[in-house]
Amino acid sequence: METQIIDLTKFRGNKSSIFTGRPQGLAARIELKLDDFDNNKNVEIVFRISEGTTSFNPSFYLGMLYPSFEKLGVHNFDIKYKFDIPIKDPETVRVIQKNLDDGKRNAINELTNKTGLWQFIKKKNK
Repeated sequence: METQIIDLTKFRGNKSSIFTGRPQGLAARIELKLDDFDNNKNVEIVFRISEGTTSFNPSFYLGMLYPSFEKLGVHNFDIKYKFDIPIKDPETVRVIQKNLDDGKRNAINELTNKTGLWQFIKKKNK
């Protein structure tokens, strides 16, 4: 399997240290053509979160990656997508890893209809 490393730095925003916003995550997804990667079984993606990052909000995570969870399922998502956090400060790494874990948990909750927000959206769209 080929590994492609994608540096996410440019998606933090101008002079920002955080990844935030579901619309911004979706814009990153579109620019990175993640739908194409979802369909390519021969490529593993490693997202690099670079030095200077202080937060990776679940909203950005969901915008960028939730469609991949829907298409691939959790197991295949974990095979396809990984994160690399080459940041020197261990506390910052811990915070970002917790952010990523929260994003993944939120994605799984949405997939399994376990969020209050999801229930609200489903009722509203009926």
